[in-house]
Amino acid sequence: MKRQRTGFSLLEVTVVIFVMGLTITALLQMFELGHLRYNSIAQGFESRTNLTELRIWLRDKVARAEIDQITLDNIEREMNFSGQFKLTDLKINNYDQETFFISLMLFEDRNLNNSVDKSENSVQRLYCFRRRST
Repeated sequence: MKRQRTGFSLLEVTVVIFVMGLTITALLQMFELGHLRYNSIAQGFESRTNLTELRIWLRDKVARAEIDQITLDNIEREMNFSGQFKLTDLKINNYDQETFFISLMLFEDRNLNNSVDKSENSVQRLYCFRRRST
């Protein structure tokens, strides 16, 4: 009579451990990717919120004919930007008596050195506002 073997061979156990290792590695990478994706979405939301608040502030200044109060210092003083959102350049062009083009250079200061680096996203925005006629 043949004796029946119980248990697993060393090769079967090795294959199971290898497959489990691959599965755990894939799960850990998905968690890290999810964390990076979440941070990217959160930073994008902060940037859009800051740009919206900035646009509303600029629109109100133009509507009230307070063009001379639109400076980088006033923007940073009156606006509470979330994150490391910084402005570097501001140009105001007067098209006619009631139309103004405002150009802004923006970036997200990730390393907190107050200057634009190659790794930081630098964006130029152009806004066009018309003063309300009375």
